[in-house]
Amino acid sequence: MYNVYRHIALAACTIAAISLSSCGGSTDNKGSEAQVAFDEAQREYDNGDARQCIALLDSLDSKYAKDMDVMKQSMGLRPKALLQIAVEDIAAADSIINANKERIDSLRPLMTHIDVPGTEGYSVCNSMVDANFMNKTGVSARVSEIGEFYLVSSVNPAGGLKHWSVSAVVGDKIATTDTVACDGALNFRVNNSEVITFTPAGSKEIGELVASNEGLPVKILFNGQNGGSKSITLNAKLINGIATAYRYAKAVNDMRDATIDRERLNARADKLQQQIGNNGNSGVENTGK
Repeated sequence: MYNVYRHIALAACTIAAISLSSCGGSTDNKGSEAQVAFDEAQREYDNGDARQCIALLDSLDSKYAKDMDVMKQSMGLRPKALLQIAVEDIAAADSIINANKERIDSLRPLMTHIDVPGTEGYSVCNSMVDANFMNKTGVSARVSEIGEFYLVSSVNPAGGLKHWSVSAVVGDKIATTDTVACDGALNFRVNNSEVITFTPAGSKEIGELVASNEGLPVKILFNGQNGGSKSITLNAKLINGIATAYRYAKAVNDMRDATIDRERLNARADKLQQQIGNNGNSGVENTGK
């Protein structure tokens, strides 16, 4: 009988030991998985793929948030990867700035600045300089003082057309400005003459269409508010005038946007550098303790 109880006791101890071993192994495996996941993120960073590193760290932080040792490693690596991304984005912004500076330098000689007493002036392509524009039927592509592309339309004689938008037809493609109701300012009508100044946002599609299809015929439709219309076909100089003004304005805006972006990225990089330095100093202090 003693031997029976002895065997039962030994069996119970064995089961308990196996159970404890199993639990301990599960914890170790989970910790090992977290470390393996971090090591993979570290490899991506070391191989120069900081964006993939961040993606892996995001997944790691979500899945193993309770593993303090790995989270500490993740917090140390993340700002380094983000800094690398910022450096890459700064280089891309510099490339955009330099490319557009070259475009501006090449296009600026093709543009003429027109002074307007009492208000802001504008620039037009040399081929579109026309002091008699208001006395004709046509369109003028202009670039504002801050580099915004916009269109001005003139219908003279108007014959009561009362136009309020303009369309450009290139092949089977068509682009139309925004609609501007007669307000005596942006859309004014005097005697038999009608003139509209369209917004940059409303003019963009026509500029883009003409600039991307230069060399093809362009028909301009002056759309009356009551459904009537007039049309003209632009000659090569006028087509070039719209395309050049649009490209010039786009280069100015793209360069300005990239410059602003670079300043933001530089500030971000400075903060990340400071964070990395603080992490290093903090690590040294903790080790000293």
